[in-house]
Amino acid sequence: MQQGSFQAKFKAALAISQMDKKHRQQNKSQVQNQLCETIVQHNGNKCTFYMGNDKMAEIDENGIVVPEQDIQVISKKNESQKLPSIEGMLLKKSPHYFQGWQQRWTVCKNNRLIYYLPENQNSPYGVLDFNIMSYSLQDVKNQQGQITEFVLIPSGSTKNFIFKAENADKTKDWYHVVRENKDTSEGAKKIINSLNKYPRFWRTDRISFEQFQKIGDTADILLFRGTGANCLIQRGLTGSDYDHAALLLRFPSGSLYILEATGCYGVGLCSWQDMIAERWFELFDKIVIRRLEIERDHKFLSTVQEFVTENIGKKYSLTPMKLLKQKSTVQDINKQANKEERTFFCSELVAALYKKLEIFDQQKSSAQYWPGNLSSENKGLVILKGKLHPEQLIDFSNI
Repeated sequence: MQQGSFQAKFKAALAISQMDKKHRQQNKSQVQNQLCETIVQHNGNKCTFYMGNDKMAEIDENGIVVPEQDIQVISKKNESQKLPSIEGMLLKKSPHYFQGWQQRWTVCKNNRLIYYLPENQNSPYGVLDFNIMSYSLQDVKNQQGQITEFVLIPSGSTKNFIFKAENADKTKDWYHVVRENKDTSEGAKKIINSLNKYPRFWRTDRISFEQFQKIGDTADILLFRGTGANCLIQRGLTGSDYDHAALLLRFPSGSLYILEATGCYGVGLCSWQDMIAERWFELFDKIVIRRLEIERDHKFLSTVQEFVTENIGKKYSLTPMKLLKQKSTVQDINKQANKEERTFFCSELVAALYKKLEIFDQQKSSAQYWPGNLSSENKGLVILKGKLHPEQLIDFSNI
């Protein structure tokens, strides 16, 4: 890779995302970026699309300083996991008296205890994360001194979570694993109880922004729920909870960047450090991460690097003809790879990289992926390689 030329493109890409966020901030209280109704006839059918009419402002990247090490995509280092883990079927005591004890498939690892409904082990039914909430742990013993139940109580809450295994020996095993995961967590070092302000907070899988910075990795997907009028309209039209999608990149310094295609300015890079420092996360109702579990070997990272180098600075475009295109041919893929006029909208950019990584179907057009199509709500999303984990809500409450 030619460092000099890419560094210039890198600076321009940072400026693109900065301008987008500043534009959003300046117009936060206004109904900006009005959507224009466009009617297109295709194969005898009349289709209605809503397109933005944004005008691109001047971009000045001269004031942006780029560290030399921050111009190459890497993967985070795999840290050896020393914490014990355990999983299996437990009985959880219902808060409703007449329901009694109920079976829950339960997993305790990485400072978290997660339980699922037995019939749906893909979506968590309850998440107790010891890194973002402090808990006390109590044991319940029988007359023989054996642990028959264990109780987790969130700090500052009257809620409790009571579990037991099929016998005392297994309950004891669970108790010790849970205790070690709890005692080595952030919630054991200091009192954290900010989640109490959210009703039934355990129903949502959250991750603190500090944990996100530690575990976020190259090619993870970020989904956004914006606050603007456009965002509301788009979610209504697509029936999704999200209106923007982006990719995460990790660089050699350990810093994180967001690769995104924005409506005004095109394909740019947003520094996660700037996202926090400038409080740009407040422009969104929520931001979630879908972590990609895959081997990030040299080939994988080289493919991502090539994709980033080729496409940063490309223009944004969401046209009716794009949306009507169902499939990509091999000729299209080869032709577009070096095509200067290639354009993207947000989720199309994500899909294009995933196709290049052979995670998504090569034949399906990248323009067929909306932000909502990338969420776990879409049960029809086909993953050919690796695994996309369910969404985790990034919690900014302690900033």
